Amino acid sequence: MTEFDLYPAIMADLSRGDTRLFRQNAGFAWQGQVIEQNANRLVLAHPRAIKLGAPGMADLGGVTSVIITPDMVGQRVGIDLQLEIKSARGRPSAEQINYISTMLSLGGRAGIARSVEDARRIVAGLPL
Repeated sequence: MTEFDLYPAIMADLSRGDTRLFRQNAGFAWQGQVIEQNANRLVLAHPRAIKLGAPGMADLGGVTSVIITPDMVGQRVGIDLQLEIKSARGRPSAEQINYISTMLSLGGRAGIARSVEDARRIVAGLPL
């Protein structure tokens, strides 16, 4: 299964109930006043470059709600979710590994998902 096949499968399976996942696009774009636009050309006045996303940002992000026990009885807390989607042979970059490590160190749930089952384990806070 390709990464692009996994995105909708994971989102359909997990983005319900107490969990919401969103596609996190990263890239580079331009903004400015549109002077001319057609199917093959866009001309901007006063163009400014925009970098979208953080270095190594995961493909899917979101939140899952958990109930904290004894000292915070009954309160719901949102736990950050960051899922880097990879095919069976896909390799994460150093930036992606660093991003996942940072999110885990801050109390989030993050990891590399190569299947819907991997994604379920990450969201549940279980080891892969």
